[in-house]
Amino acid sequence: MSRTKKIIASFVAVLLICSLLTASVIYTRNRQGAEMSVDDEVYEDAENTLMGFLGMEDEKTPLESTPEGIGTEDAGLNDNARMTQRVTIVSDAGVLPISGTVSKVQDAFYPGTYEVKFSNKAILTGLATIRVSLNVDQGETVYILTGTRETGYTQYDVVTAGVDNVVSFDTSVLQDYTISTTDIIGAQEAMASLMK
Repeated sequence: MSRTKKIIASFVAVLLICSLLTASVIYTRNRQGAEMSVDDEVYEDAENTLMGFLGMEDEKTPLESTPEGIGTEDAGLNDNARMTQRVTIVSDAGVLPISGTVSKVQDAFYPGTYEVKFSNKAILTGLATIRVSLNVDQGETVYILTGTRETGYTQYDVVTAGVDNVVSFDTSVLQDYTISTTDIIGAQEAMASLMK
């Protein structure tokens, strides 16, 4: 009988140890999952921002391989089309992990107009440079605006496009911007003067 009791006691001890190990593994995985739950979209935005900063093209919207007859301005830029990795925010601390999207505005009155929207609106502790890759020519004048067409625009800055179709401007506030090669404020003032 003592041998049978030893076997049963050993079996129970092994079963108890296995149960404790299994419970420990399950607890650890659930705890890590709760602490590390991050949307796949966050990873995708971070990857796209880094690829844009390094000057690599997004494989989902390759602008170089456009069909003949379609200009690069409209390739991959349908109404409110999202252009990932086209917006980079750089401060003294380096590239900020905030993603932004660029949408081409389909407006016959204001051609060459884009909306830049950020995933997080924020007031920064210092100046940061926003770099946006658009279909502009080097040296072309670009107008940076805040507001909307419905509420009215306020001119934020006027800059000159740099190399590689990049428009750069400094800000301490991350908000939605309208970027246009058309002087929208001037066009609206001219239209208002004609209406008088």
